[in-house]
Amino acid sequence: MIRGLTIFSFISIILTLSTTSLSQTFDGEWKCDYATYDTDVNDNAIAQSCISIAAFSENTFVALSHRVPSATIGITNFLVGYKDADSAKGRMGTHYGGRGDRQLWSSGFDAVEMYQAFDVAVHEDLIFVANNDPSRNILVFKLGADSVESSDYRLATESDSIWAISTDAAGRVYISAYYPATSSSKILIYESVANEPEWGGTHLAEPISVIDILEKTGDTGLVRGIGPSTDGSVVYVSNFDNRKIYAFTGNPNENNYQLNSGFNFTLTDTLIASSQIDTLIPGPWGLGLMPEKNILFVACDVSFRLGVGYEYGRIYLLNPNTGEMLDTIDVADWNFIMTGAYNTRLSGNSPGNASGYTSTYNVSFDENFNLYSQSYYGWTVEKWSYTGTLPTIPLTIVSVRREDSPVPNEFILSQNYPNPFNPITTIEFSLSEDSEISLSVYTITGELVTDLINSSHFTKGNYKLAFDALKLASGTYIYTLKSGSKVLSNKMTLMK
Repeated sequence: MIRGLTIFSFISIILTLSTTSLSQTFDGEWKCDYATYDTDVNDNAIAQSCISIAAFSENTFVALSHRVPSATIGITNFLVGYKDADSAKGRMGTHYGGRGDRQLWSSGFDAVEMYQAFDVAVHEDLIFVANNDPSRNILVFKLGADSVESSDYRLATESDSIWAISTDAAGRVYISAYYPATSSSKILIYESVANEPEWGGTHLAEPISVIDILEKTGDTGLVRGIGPSTDGSVVYVSNFDNRKIYAFTGNPNENNYQLNSGFNFTLTDTLIASSQIDTLIPGPWGLGLMPEKNILFVACDVSFRLGVGYEYGRIYLLNPNTGEMLDTIDVADWNFIMTGAYNTRLSGNSPGNASGYTSTYNVSFDENFNLYSQSYYGWTVEKWSYTGTLPTIPLTIVSVRREDSPVPNEFILSQNYPNPFNPITTIEFSLSEDSEISLSVYTITGELVTDLINSSHFTKGNYKLAFDALKLASGTYIYTLKSGSKVLSNKMTLMK
């Protein structure tokens, strides 16, 4: 227990100071700097529905067009690159523009047509597309001097339908595969183009890790977003059908990912539309963990809904360790304020900083912490900037493991070991009954550092977790386990 500090006085400090944690303070507002024009095919327009966006650097990005087929015209799929973009300029070279147009990936005599692609990702100068041709290829393009070009790389996943795609800092590629027979999804992780020769060889390679969503969570449903940390030690996954986001921790090279029970987010939004008849029930779509800042951004919207569907569309900013909601970008509200309606943008270009037709499905970032989103029915890409200074949140999320040992008969929080430590220490606790618990770390003055477990349900048993304090300063910290009215706390010392 804490020496020299009573539990009562410690709890009082926490209640007084924990809400002022500097690590999670948002002191500004989000504003849309520009939205690309959606008129004049020969000017700056994508010219068809935009379902995903991936940024290389500030104002340099690639947009993925995907438009569902009509009775007579097939699916549209193509990429549009932008350099030094704003609302009126930046589109690169010749691009497709007609409904039914599809871009071709080719290398020598090898060719694959883009088909039913829903997501795009980038790494260095490469563009990765999750394609639904018969072999379910990951097609790799590159950003050329004046247009998007084919590379020599692709990888046939030979899986069922694929949806989301992402990359980490090492260039590893993460995709979600959906299996209709079981209504379940898997995350497949492939080695980078630099380290897997078959990207340019046979185009066949086994994933280095697989996360079976049904096996790990018990949930069926379609995964629509993947957001790995820069090193791949944490992988966030959005399940649109169940309106949940999961966090898995592990090593992409060891195939050992585990569901982290300390992270919890379920979208509970519902909206009675202006029609007073329609109820909008959105789900989480694309997501991404902003590098360095470690803020998890989640695009939430209804699914391909015209008309009243434009009245909802939000991007939530979450604590990456717990799933706590920290800030909101209400895209639909912004569009209404800027245009006076949910379903308009005068002449397709006025104003220059609102898309209208809210349909926010994916997010991306640049090196200056600007946010990029898209409007599927507005046919545009949007750039958002923050007027304040975004906080940096230490990424302390870790695996919580249940020990195979006799069930305890009391509520216990053990002393961490080693102690002092640098920078990783193990924390063990025991529960004598099924409980909803929280495990938090505070400074010695009671300021919240992070929630390792946030109001999560655990069955009775013995548990252990590793706490990584790499980004924290040397000093004494207090870790506290709460279950209902029960509170246990201990000190630990970080010595770097």
